[in-house]
Formats: sequence, C-alpha cells, structure tokens
Amino acid sequence: MNSTTFKKTLSIVTLGLLGLAAGGAQADWGHGPDFRGPDFKQSRAAEAEINARQAKQMARIQEGFRQGALTKFEYSTLMREQDAIRDMERRFLNDGRLDPREYARLDQALDVASHNIFDEKHDRQAQNRGPLPRYN
Repeated sequence: MNSTTFKKTLSIVTLGLLGLAAGGAQADWGHGPDFRGPDFKQSRAAEAEINARQAKQMARIQEGFRQGALTKFEYSTLMREQDAIRDMERRFLNDGRLDPREYARLDQALDVASHNIFDEKHDRQAQNRGPLPRYN
C-alpha cells in the first residue's frame, strides 16, 4: 500500500470518528425530552397532592349526601365544581407538567371548593326524604 493512500485513508477514518463523537456530544444523550429531572419529580408530587385533595373532597361530598346534609341540588352543584377543577387540571397537564403558577391556581380552586363543601354541609338544609311531618 502506498504511503499517501494510507495517510488519506487514516485521515478519512479519523475525521469520521471525530464526526461521530461530536454528533453524540451535540445530541446530549440522556437529557432530551424524556429526561426526568427535578422539575418532573416536583410536578408529579404536586399532581399527586392535588389528586389526593380532590379525592378527599369527593368523599366529603358523597358522605354529606348519604347523611342527608346535602340536598340533590347542592350535591350536583358541588360535583360540577369538582368537574371544573378536574378539567382545569387536565388543561394544565397538557404539556406534561404542572408549573408553580398552575399549581397555585388549582390549590386556590380546591380551597374555595373546600369552603363551599363545608358551607353546604352545615347550612341546616335537609334532603327531602318523603313528605314532611304534620304538626296539627
């Protein structure tokens, strides 16, 4: 083999290997859109907290309805409020994460819903369970 041909072949192979190495470094493997960093973990923790609060509120609403502390109208109003919060959460999670501002809005909506549940359960209205007793 001719020394000039050998040098050309060696330089082409060296340049090819350098190109592959530079391409791999530029790709930033392991840190793409699927990288699960601290923001992802924080977002998942916030989402779990929101879901736990919603589950607790749903249980409070159903318990109040079963015990007779909520009328059918109050029950349906509170359930629609929970549906609206769930829709808001779904919209916020369209990008795959929950940022602090979105979390604050959901937290505020859940606070308002919690106060509404308390108010409706303790407003001394009772479900209609048949005819009212006669006091004559």
